[in-house]
Amino acid sequence: MWNRMTLRIKITLLTALVLVFVTVSMTALSIFNANINFVVPFRHIKIPIRDTGNIEIDGEPNNINSPVYFPSNAEIIDINQIIGQSQTAFNLQSFATAIAFILVGTFGVYYITGQALKPITALTISIEDIDENNLKTKIKHCHSEDEVSRLTHSFNNMLEKLNRSFEHQRLFAQNAAHELKTPLTSIITNIDVLQMDEQPNTDDYREVVEVVKASTKRLIELVNGLLEMNNAIDDRNLELLSCRDLFEKIAYEMQEAIVDKNISVSIVGDCKISGDRHLLERAFSNLIQNAVRYNVRDGSVRIVLDSGIITIEDSGIGIPEENLNSIYEPFYCVDKSRSKNYGGNGLGLAITKSIFDMHNIRIQVTSDFGQGTKVFLKQ
Repeated sequence: MWNRMTLRIKITLLTALVLVFVTVSMTALSIFNANINFVVPFRHIKIPIRDTGNIEIDGEPNNINSPVYFPSNAEIIDINQIIGQSQTAFNLQSFATAIAFILVGTFGVYYITGQALKPITALTISIEDIDENNLKTKIKHCHSEDEVSRLTHSFNNMLEKLNRSFEHQRLFAQNAAHELKTPLTSIITNIDVLQMDEQPNTDDYREVVEVVKASTKRLIELVNGLLEMNNAIDDRNLELLSCRDLFEKIAYEMQEAIVDKNISVSIVGDCKISGDRHLLERAFSNLIQNAVRYNVRDGSVRIVLDSGIITIEDSGIGIPEENLNSIYEPFYCVDKSRSKNYGGNGLGLAITKSIFDMHNIRIQVTSDFGQGTKVFLKQ
């Protein structure tokens, strides 16, 4: 039941409980002090009944200023009874006042809380109208520094992040569809051309088979790349690896491309890294492949290994500064024409970033456009 109450009711009830405790405590304390401090110094007193005129004592007249003698029939009043009645009245009035304060305070808190929570109510109404179709909507907020303003600012930041996420998801779907559509289109086009030929020869069939094989291979690479982005690490495959051994193996496997561009590759030092050998080889291979693919002829690639910090520096064409934050997005290409010239499907760095995240390896890329790129890695 408590969880179903509104915040306004909860605050009012809690405040009312505090008011009841404080008011009752103060009232009880004041009553107690009154009962202790008001003490009756005597028990009974005789109140004389006298005339306003002269009083005769022993047959002699006496004026009003003369000593007064109490007759035997003087009225006797019990002061304790009077004080007891006063105390009872005081107690009742105190408790009645306490109840009045509690009621007034409770209703006052309810009203003030309603006024204070109006911005939150307005914020709630604004939020309810937002869905995936209008994530760009910004919640208006006042320029104060209270909690509601900070909550509105935080919610706007969250909307901006969600909008970016949805936009990336949309672009990913478009790019993935485009990348998958290209080889499929090539396959179906060549098959259609083959069918149009009434008497295709062996060479025609061989040519179509080669195109279908190449397109199918590209499809398999795309699917495998997408799967690798979401693979989890098997703890049984974790081991302590020598980074130098990994990079020497990668450089040997890429020897043909390195020699073709006459690129000098140097590996300095060594360090250990913990992880899955297959995944780390794939990630490091993507980085070296980019360093070679986007390098200039007679360029260089320098790999420095030092105490868990890996630096890969090339003398290639570099990356524009405005594109550095997007290079890890799937199917993202800095320049579409450059992608066609150098090859690649735009998944390399996305897969690399995913693998490094699995291994808690931080990656940082800096680049001077037209001069080269540096990659820093640290586990």
